[in-house]
Amino acid sequence: MDAAQLDAALGRWLTRQPDLEVSQCHTQIKLEYGDIEPAQRAALELPGWVIIDWGARGTGISARRAAPAARYQPEAGRLLEAIDALLLRAHIQLVVAPAEDWAAAYSEASLAPDLMPVMDAGHAILLNVTAVRERGDWRIVRAYQPPSEENIADDFRF
Repeated sequence: MDAAQLDAALGRWLTRQPDLEVSQCHTQIKLEYGDIEPAQRAALELPGWVIIDWGARGTGISARRAAPAARYQPEAGRLLEAIDALLLRAHIQLVVAPAEDWAAAYSEASLAPDLMPVMDAGHAILLNVTAVRERGDWRIVRAYQPPSEENIADDFRF
């Protein structure tokens, strides 16, 4: 699948979630260590997103703020097109939670939200996706909704 199809698959999952009118959605992406060169990471310009360097744990890309879920269009595939790599392994997480749960996620000390207060509120719905891009073609290896570990990757096939 191409980047637009990956984003459309994530969007289909999002539209099936309850209470979208009163929820916000946040995307965070973790890239495997070694898949992106430090110079390339430094050159990335992704307005509205924060690039996180976890050193040997990899590179993170986080939305600066959660957005209204009813109008949210996942753009992980489009964002990752900016990274020129023959092999790119991405761990994508979508977090959907009521708007009021997000207030405690933001602080002056951080450019990206702290997801722990949102999770601790107990209302969040998560989607974790592991996807691999080889020569521009995306393949979803694993997808699940914690706390369940059931692989639902087949739900994302085109």
